[in-house]
Amino acid sequence: MLIFFLLFALALMVTLYGRSKYRLIYDEEIKNLSPSGLTGEKLARRILDEAGIEGVEIVKSVGLFADFYDPSRKRLSLAPQHFAGSTYSALGVAAHEVGHAIQQKAGYHPLKWRITAVKASMYLTLPVVVIGTIMTLMTKAVFLLIISWTLLLVYNLFTMPIELDASERSKKILRAIKPFANYDERVGVEKMMRVAPAAYIEGLFTTLSWVGSLIPSLLSSDDSQDENKEQK
Repeated sequence: MLIFFLLFALALMVTLYGRSKYRLIYDEEIKNLSPSGLTGEKLARRILDEAGIEGVEIVKSVGLFADFYDPSRKRLSLAPQHFAGSTYSALGVAAHEVGHAIQQKAGYHPLKWRITAVKASMYLTLPVVVIGTIMTLMTKAVFLLIISWTLLLVYNLFTMPIELDASERSKKILRAIKPFANYDERVGVEKMMRVAPAAYIEGLFTTLSWVGSLIPSLLSSDDSQDENKEQK
């Protein structure tokens, strides 16, 4: 059991670092508006056209994992503020997500691993919270919850290089088509693209922090049980 607590602690630290890095850049670049007048949707479409990718639908989406490319449906979903937004943050996130469509066209097989990790996070986050709430008073069940969530987190972190690859593929096309009005816009968007892979951590963090909050109470419960046994 100790190995899972160590893995959970490691995943928590990496997640906290990635989230803080993402929030720092995101909050900085959201203040800057694109002088070229681009929106996330328009930039995504230009990249797709340049890459020769047809049939990809770009739609608005909401939820913890609103920004997501689904290869099976060839659908690029963007949060409303990224779909219609003209901030450097919106453009960076949109450009990053298009990178997954480029990976699909190139036959980049690891993309399947990443999509599996993201979909697992999307579909399991709410059930984990609901089931975990019911099981909070059941010590063994909480241990099972922590183990399951730790494995999901580790899988997400393991597939993170696939996200970085998506940004790099998209960045190459951006440098070829040069859609930005000036140097500052290009640098700001590319800076956002570098941290965009950590966007998924925002959604994971809510559940992760909740699961982490169970550990101290769980440990104290175990200690009290040991004390009662000793007294008997």
